[in-house]
Amino acid sequence: MPIELISALYRADDGERDRLLSALPEHGRARVAAYCIETERLQPLGLRVASTCAEASLVRAAGAAIGASLFARSRIDAATAH
Repeated sequence: MPIELISALYRADDGERDRLLSALPEHGRARVAAYCIETERLQPLGLRVASTCAEASLVRAAGAAIGASLFARSRIDAATAH
Protein backbone atom coordinates (compact mmCIF):
# COMPACT_ATOMS: atom_id res chain seq x y z
CA MET A 1 0.00 0.00 0.00
CA PRO A 2 1.54 3.35 -0.98
CA ILE A 3 2.14 5.24 2.26
CA GLU A 4 1.78 8.52 0.35
CA LEU A 5 -1.82 7.65 -0.49
CA ILE A 6 -2.63 6.69 3.09
CA SER A 7 -1.01 9.89 4.37
CA ALA A 8 -2.91 12.03 1.88
CA LEU A 9 -6.22 10.39 2.79
CA TYR A 10 -5.51 10.71 6.52
CA ARG A 11 -4.76 14.43 6.27
CA ALA A 12 -7.52 15.27 3.76
CA ASP A 13 -10.79 16.98 4.56
CA ASP A 14 -13.98 15.29 3.38
CA GLY A 15 -13.99 16.91 -0.07
CA GLU A 16 -10.35 16.16 -0.79
CA ARG A 17 -10.73 12.59 0.50
CA ASP A 18 -13.73 12.08 -1.81
CA ARG A 19 -11.69 13.38 -4.74
CA LEU A 20 -8.77 11.06 -3.95
CA LEU A 21 -11.04 8.05 -3.51
CA SER A 22 -12.98 8.73 -6.71
CA ALA A 23 -9.76 8.21 -8.66
CA LEU A 24 -9.42 4.65 -7.31
CA PRO A 25 -11.32 1.63 -8.60
CA GLU A 26 -13.54 -0.05 -6.02
CA HIS A 27 -11.12 -2.93 -5.44
CA GLY A 28 -8.37 -0.40 -4.73
CA ARG A 29 -10.60 1.40 -2.22
CA ALA A 30 -11.40 -1.94 -0.57
CA ARG A 31 -7.68 -2.70 -0.25
CA VAL A 32 -7.11 0.72 1.34
CA ALA A 33 -9.95 0.06 3.81
CA ALA A 34 -8.55 -3.39 4.67
CA TYR A 35 -5.09 -1.91 5.21
CA CYS A 36 -6.36 0.93 7.42
CA ILE A 37 -8.55 -1.26 9.59
CA GLU A 38 -5.45 -3.12 10.78
CA THR A 39 -4.02 -0.01 12.49
CA GLU A 40 -5.97 1.48 15.38
CA ARG A 41 -5.41 5.14 14.53
CA LEU A 42 -6.36 4.51 10.88
CA GLN A 43 -9.57 2.61 11.67
CA PRO A 44 -11.87 5.65 11.30
CA LEU A 45 -10.35 6.28 7.85
CA GLY A 46 -10.73 2.60 6.98
CA LEU A 47 -14.41 2.70 7.90
CA ARG A 48 -14.97 5.86 5.83
CA VAL A 49 -13.28 4.26 2.83
CA ALA A 50 -15.16 0.98 3.36
CA SER A 51 -18.44 2.87 3.23
CA THR A 52 -17.71 3.52 -0.47
CA CYS A 53 -17.32 -0.19 -1.26
CA ALA A 54 -19.63 -3.10 -1.90
CA GLU A 55 -19.47 -6.00 0.54
CA ALA A 56 -18.12 -8.33 -2.15
CA SER A 57 -15.14 -6.04 -2.79
CA LEU A 58 -14.34 -5.84 0.92
CA VAL A 59 -14.58 -9.63 1.24
CA ARG A 60 -12.18 -10.07 -1.68
CA ALA A 61 -9.73 -7.57 -0.19
CA ALA A 62 -9.89 -8.57 3.48
CA GLY A 63 -11.28 -12.10 3.60
CA ALA A 64 -14.78 -13.33 4.38
CA ALA A 65 -15.03 -12.56 8.10
CA ILE A 66 -13.12 -9.28 8.18
CA GLY A 67 -14.64 -8.02 4.92
CA ALA A 68 -18.20 -8.69 6.05
CA SER A 69 -17.51 -7.11 9.44
CA LEU A 70 -15.89 -4.10 7.82
CA PHE A 71 -18.89 -3.67 5.53
CA ALA A 72 -21.36 -3.84 8.43
CA ARG A 73 -19.33 -1.52 10.69
CA SER A 74 -18.90 1.03 7.93
CA ARG A 75 -22.66 1.18 7.39
CA ILE A 76 -23.37 1.56 11.11
CA ASP A 77 -20.77 4.34 11.44
CA ALA A 78 -22.11 6.11 8.36
CA ALA A 79 -25.68 5.96 9.68
CA THR A 80 -24.74 7.36 13.10
CA ALA A 81 -22.68 10.16 11.53
CA HIS A 82 -25.80 11.66 9.90
